[in-house]
Amino acid sequence: MFKLIAYAEVTSYLLLLFVAVPLKYFADQQLGVKILGPIHGVLFVAYCFMVIRRSNAEDWSWKQTFWGLFAGILPLGPIRIATKG
Repeated sequence: MFKLIAYAEVTSYLLLLFVAVPLKYFADQQLGVKILGPIHGVLFVAYCFMVIRRSNAEDWSWKQTFWGLFAGILPLGPIRIATKG
C-alpha cells in the first residue's frame, strides 16, 4: 500500500507541475489545477500518514522519519523512500 500511495503521489505531483500549472499560466486553463491540486493534496497527506505509520511499525529513527517526510516535497522522493524498503 505504501508503494502505491508513493507512486500515486509522485504521479499527481508531476502532472500538476508539468501539465496543469503550465496550462494555467500559458493557456489560461484553470481546470487542471482545480482538479489535480486537491487530488495531489490528499495523496500528499496520505503519503505523510503512511511514512509515520511505517516509521512506527519498522522502528525508524527520527532522522529516517524526517527524511521520509522531507522526500515528500521532492518530485521523485517518495519513490526512493518506498523502494528503499
